[in-house]
Amino acid sequence: MSNVHLSESVGRFAHSASFAQARAFVAGCAERACAVAFWAVAESTGEAAPDAWFRALDLLWEPGAVDEARVELLYRELQELLDAASDEGDLDSVAVEGFDAVHSGLGFLLWGKAQGADQIALAAGEFVAELGERAGQDLGSREQAAQKGDVGTLSSRSDDAVAVLLPTLRVSAAEVGRHYVAVAAAWRDGVAGTSSESTIRVTAVLDRSAVIAKYGNSVPRFGAVGRIVAGADAGRYVRVDRLADLAQTEEEGEAEGVMIFVADDPEMTVAPVGEWVEDWAGVEESFERDGHRIDWT
Repeated sequence: MSNVHLSESVGRFAHSASFAQARAFVAGCAERACAVAFWAVAESTGEAAPDAWFRALDLLWEPGAVDEARVELLYRELQELLDAASDEGDLDSVAVEGFDAVHSGLGFLLWGKAQGADQIALAAGEFVAELGERAGQDLGSREQAAQKGDVGTLSSRSDDAVAVLLPTLRVSAAEVGRHYVAVAAAWRDGVAGTSSESTIRVTAVLDRSAVIAKYGNSVPRFGAVGRIVAGADAGRYVRVDRLADLAQTEEEGEAEGVMIFVADDPEMTVAPVGEWVEDWAGVEESFERDGHRIDWT
């Protein structure tokens, strides 16, 4: 195993963070590490990893109180999958160590103390560094940077602010995980550097490049109020805001993503509902999904 040390900032964070902050941090570690495990399973079996692993990641990213009974059932299910794979020799060490990060994450939820985050961070760092050594790249530094970035983002946030940031943090973790997969795929193919050519589902967060390209010519209308003239919410009003534009403090202003608000009145005060998406392409995708046609005039 690679000689990896826990950074001071991560160590301090694990001993001072709230449980909600630490949970988001652990989820990021698991999301990045599990990407390579998903890839390794698909490469060796030709099939996607069992759905339980994706459900486990979803559970790690959930805000609010921990449903211990639900976590414990899934924790046992994952343990059985790991045991069976080990007995049958179906998984190589890369996949096993990646899945261990998710399994340990659920154990962290059951333990219920922020201090466990440092051990998961260390294990994730060792796993990624070892992958990098095999591929001839310094992935350990990339993982340390990702962990430090999450610590910087989460440390000063209230638990409510952390809940708002979860979708953004997850998308960021998934993108780093895809980079790890590109390195692993290039190493497998004997190619120097990285390769981004892959159709394998490697994280629970889907690659959005095709969606962004599809709606690339759309005109963003942030802050404008439109009337929905077709679709399930016909007759209601919609406004789309960047989270950063909604910020009331400098801390919240660093949040990323977009909120789609729908209400019965143009002021967005009567029966309002909101949906978070990554960007304007996500807005267009949401409108298409719900059959919405908007009159912005």
